[in-house]
Amino acid sequence: ANHLGYGRARGMLRLGLRVVARRLAVRAVSTGAVAAAFSCPWPLALAETTPLDTGRSSVLNQIVPPPAKLDDPEYNAQVLEKWRDRVRSARVAWQRGDLTAAEADLQEAFETASHFGSSSAPLATSLLNLAQLYRRTSRQAEAEPLLRRAADILDQTAGPYTKVTLVALVDLAKTKSELGDSDSAAAGFEDALERIEQAEQHRESGYQALVQMRPAVLVLAAQSHERLGRIDQAEARILLAAGYLAERWGPETPRLIVPYAELARILRGQPGREAEAADLEDRVVILRRLQAGSGADGELSGLRQKLEAGEAVLYGSSQCEQTKKQLSEVSGLDSAYRYVDCGMSASARDACEAQGVNTFPTWLINGQRINGSLSKRQLEQACDHVARV
Repeated sequence: ANHLGYGRARGMLRLGLRVVARRLAVRAVSTGAVAAAFSCPWPLALAETTPLDTGRSSVLNQIVPPPAKLDDPEYNAQVLEKWRDRVRSARVAWQRGDLTAAEADLQEAFETASHFGSSSAPLATSLLNLAQLYRRTSRQAEAEPLLRRAADILDQTAGPYTKVTLVALVDLAKTKSELGDSDSAAAGFEDALERIEQAEQHRESGYQALVQMRPAVLVLAAQSHERLGRIDQAEARILLAAGYLAERWGPETPRLIVPYAELARILRGQPGREAEAADLEDRVVILRRLQAGSGADGELSGLRQKLEAGEAVLYGSSQCEQTKKQLSEVSGLDSAYRYVDCGMSASARDACEAQGVNTFPTWLINGQRINGSLSKRQLEQACDHVARV
């Protein structure tokens, strides 16, 4: 994951400092702290066909052999719909803050998924969904074995170079880091970076989605290396992350705030590098000022960029009131996403079904589905969530 080059990354950093400093001199912008990119919370977005996270160690002992009706397509379809219904119910419970009900629904979804066997996609999805709930409720020790099992299943079924497998591996590494196992966490992040590199080199199917994950994984890897005292490796990883972000989004993107702040913090602890740290801290202040002073439509502009980056598609129906509500909410952002009216024609309906759309409205962002009408704030959080992992 190093083809951008350490020296090139450093050069881009220095160039970026000069570019933004010049712009700041020309523009009078207001001060004020702005939340950094990479750090926006997002409520549990449970997967129905694409996993996000699952977990309780005891559920691993609940995997049972598939029943005799596994070869009955009609019965299988009924079981699959029951499983999806439990996942949807868990999402609703989570959104209203009823974590007990959400966990019960996910446990039932897991038990239902066991019908398809111990290496099935529904089971891996259920493991991931449960682990996400446990991680969000500070139960990392329960999430870790589930993520490990889900990653193993997905590695064998979805493949080693798919986004869903990388999401599981990165979440597993995050969990190990949160549990204090920095060695395993660093190894996990480096494994993910190597897979991204291999997928890009060989142009594996869907590799673009993996490449988008690279900067965030580089920052996570840097944090693990720093905790292990590997300062040179930590610095190199963050510089690469900054280089990739600057190359794609430009030297003034707020996405650079987190890597620059992280690097400044690391350099502050290194004798003789205080000036470099101060330059980076100044850069963070400048980027925050530019972000805060982006104009009256700054929020809308930021959301537009995120929708474009995530290649967002909105699936809906002109007969659906919730679709009309969503279209009204995102008025003015038409050029940032593609809208598909699933009821307009037979071909449109087929296209929606091919994407697994079974409710309106449904967003597809970075290849992940998000159901329901969302406010602009919720939509921005969704974009941040799918971009981060």
